[in-house]
Amino acid sequence: MERRNSKEWIKSFKIALINNDFDKLKKFSKEELPQFSSLEETKKALHLINQATEILDKEKNKIAKTLKALKQAQSYNNLYSKNSSFEFKA
Repeated sequence: MERRNSKEWIKSFKIALINNDFDKLKKFSKEELPQFSSLEETKKALHLINQATEILDKEKNKIAKTLKALKQAQSYNNLYSKNSSFEFKA
């Protein structure tokens, strides 16, 4: 990503956050933060970063629950398949 000034950075980060654009948020995490011109801008950026962290944690937990449910379904399927001629293909 190109180097942005602080106002552009805040605007672009906010858009990525609103759109749940995880690819862009990942790119932001890898780039250097701009030099914020005021304490107010710094506070805004910190608040946005905290919001992104919360959203990513929720998404991570959601994916972990889905993965656990899939593993349980697969385990049940494997058990059921051994006791029956019916086979469920996921």
